[in-house]
Amino acid sequence: MYHRVMASSEQYQLNGLACIIPIHITHTHHNPELSMALNLHLLRVFVAVANTGSFSQAAKILYISQPAVSKGIRQLETQLGMELIDRSIYTFTLTEGGRLLHQHGLHIFAAEHAAEVALEELQGLVRGSLALGASQTIGTYLLPPLMGQFHRQYPGVRLSLEILNTHQIIERLRSAPLDLAFVEGPVASSSLTITPWQVDRLVIIAPPDSPLVNQKRLTLNQLTAEPFIMREAGSGTRENIELAMRERGLHLNIAMELGSNSAVKEAVSAGLGISIVSEATVKLERAAGTVTVLNVPDFSLERTLHQISITERPLSHAATAFHTMLMENTG
Repeated sequence: MYHRVMASSEQYQLNGLACIIPIHITHTHHNPELSMALNLHLLRVFVAVANTGSFSQAAKILYISQPAVSKGIRQLETQLGMELIDRSIYTFTLTEGGRLLHQHGLHIFAAEHAAEVALEELQGLVRGSLALGASQTIGTYLLPPLMGQFHRQYPGVRLSLEILNTHQIIERLRSAPLDLAFVEGPVASSSLTITPWQVDRLVIIAPPDSPLVNQKRLTLNQLTAEPFIMREAGSGTRENIELAMRERGLHLNIAMELGSNSAVKEAVSAGLGISIVSEATVKLERAAGTVTVLNVPDFSLERTLHQISITERPLSHAATAFHTMLMENTG
């Protein structure tokens, strides 16, 4: 049975390479302390699995195969001489030792990130990096111009942007070194700092030759029978729409689910149905005449876009500067 893990010293590289931490582990079946080296790469794999509760999700986050994740967990358990995941039950559950190691792992990687931040601040913004994550609407249509503005001001800072749906981006923020995340879906967590950013308006779009375009007094209730093209479950836009419909006691006729805003717009343009999308996503299509925004007087839906960060993870100098720039642009 596992009793305690005590780190006597810690060594790790800032880029997440396989690193070694000498530790001491005490077992009830062994009187002397057994000293061993804990591989940081294996610990990173374990923490990703523990954070997500899923081997497949951890594999996506770490950009490795699922068999590699499984192998890494087995290697770590062999190294420690104990099981970290309870395989005797169907649902994902950590053992007592797994829960304790998960907490230590979170602290270790928080310290790693803090070291990166401290070194980056020592250099100012002459160099550094800024890793952003965003849900599709924000990442595709709203952030790129702002990233361009930031790059012109701080050309030495390396920028990166991951675009996934709201749920996936929050998972990435928790499990990977993203500095900031931007989402349109509802988020609530005591471990996250959630900052309102700007307001986004949703509109109902139809193909330009739809009979609906010429109707003068459309109501939302009339449109519920129309085939709707929707984003996939987990999308912030989808969640905002479903919440608004529940509040009105309405149910949409969902004919098709697609994984991107572009696919939704193409499907509408092709006459496969109508949709509700962010107004920011259809500027080009409206100008080109490939979709039309319907006039529905009793439909008004706005949502607040949010900036998200991990509360206990200090913002880097670059992330602070980007946040400041956003607030100045919004104001």
